[in-house]
Amino acid sequence: MATLPTVPADTSVADLLSKLMPGIVEDLLAKNSAAQELSGTEISMVVEVNGEKYAYTLKDGKSLSFTKGDIAGSNMYIKITEDDLNKMIQTQNLDMLFGLQSDLNKSKYNALNSLKGSFTAEIANEDGYTFKIEAVLNGAQQPHSIFKMSAKDTAALMRKDTNPVNLFMSGAMKIEGDMSFAMATQPLFS
Repeated sequence: MATLPTVPADTSVADLLSKLMPGIVEDLLAKNSAAQELSGTEISMVVEVNGEKYAYTLKDGKSLSFTKGDIAGSNMYIKITEDDLNKMIQTQNLDMLFGLQSDLNKSKYNALNSLKGSFTAEIANEDGYTFKIEAVLNGAQQPHSIFKMSAKDTAALMRKDTNPVNLFMSGAMKIEGDMSFAMATQPLFS
């Protein structure tokens, strides 16, 4: 798996999402050998931060376009507060934002397209601060699951040093809400 990027701690949320993220994702995808198997695909994602929306469309696993605003019917809609995202930048806990793109493949694409529901990731930092990231997949609010884990375990999961089943079985990941939906999201993180 590709090494996830380090973002300068003084990066603004707007700069991260409008300037750095498109370039970082393109670099991660260029290092990913799955672009050929993603030919003919399109994935859209919107990140909302305190009402501001940043939209991304990935075509053929390699061509990423960015616009400010919304994308109707996006595959993934992520909502996070500016305070949480600033804290994630300052503490270098951006793995949840970049991890999926670093090893995107046809299997993950198919899983993402088939999932309908939402989840909240509650990620506890070492200093006691908890980041919350809400994700809506393919426009469906329900079913809903909540994943609770440490930032250290989140980083290990996104870097493929562990998997969701190991984290759950060891008690390092707690799941609340719809367990069936939570289990169905596993291919996104494996």
